[in-house]
Amino acid sequence: GTIALEVIDALKDVDAILVPIGGGGLASGIALGAKTVNPQVKVIGVEPENAACMKAALSCGHTITLPSADTVADGCAVRTAGALTLTFCRRYLDEIITVSEMEIMSALLSLIEKHKLIAEGAGVLSLAALQKLHMKDKKIAVLISGGNIDISTISALISKALISRGRVFRFAVQLPDKPGQLLNVAQILTEQDANVIRLDHDQTMVTDSFQKVQLTVTVEAHGQDHVDRIVHALEENGFEINKIY
Repeated sequence: GTIALEVIDALKDVDAILVPIGGGGLASGIALGAKTVNPQVKVIGVEPENAACMKAALSCGHTITLPSADTVADGCAVRTAGALTLTFCRRYLDEIITVSEMEIMSALLSLIEKHKLIAEGAGVLSLAALQKLHMKDKKIAVLISGGNIDISTISALISKALISRGRVFRFAVQLPDKPGQLLNVAQILTEQDANVIRLDHDQTMVTDSFQKVQLTVTVEAHGQDHVDRIVHALEENGFEINKIY
């Protein structure tokens, strides 16, 4: 509840507060505090799609145990909402928004890239939900809660988020096994402003033709439109592209 008091004290005309939900303790406290000070403030809970135990409980009218809670937001990977917190959330929470795993990863990438902040998966749930709100010209407080994440996890999440945004692209193409073919592909990628970050040239991958090799290339791109242009340019030059990711 004290978090809500601090938010309203700092931003007295706040229209909504976004708060992550695991078992519901944080959300119920913030909802109670905010509504006590200003009943007009909307308090919106956010859960992972794969672990939306509070939303399920509110729909059923009682606590329910989910069969699983498989989410990158491990701080909110809760299968059963608290009975007491359910009572407070039912009374004070305005709504619950759920976010996908990819939306969580994308939010983490945005937080690091644009704001130079690091949070765990559960900590960026509210940020992931922000784009789903239809509250134009409103003041919204987004609670970033939790920084318990290790380096290897950060690396994996960033990589997946980059792939989902079309910022990293990997493809395979079969080439005639003769000099100059690799250079042709490289020239097309250069013309399309694609930065090669990994390249594998394997003569053993193609088993149905002795005269061909497989080239697997990973490139940095500027987004999905850029990826489409790269693929189009390669195909226009007679290369059959197999997109890996």
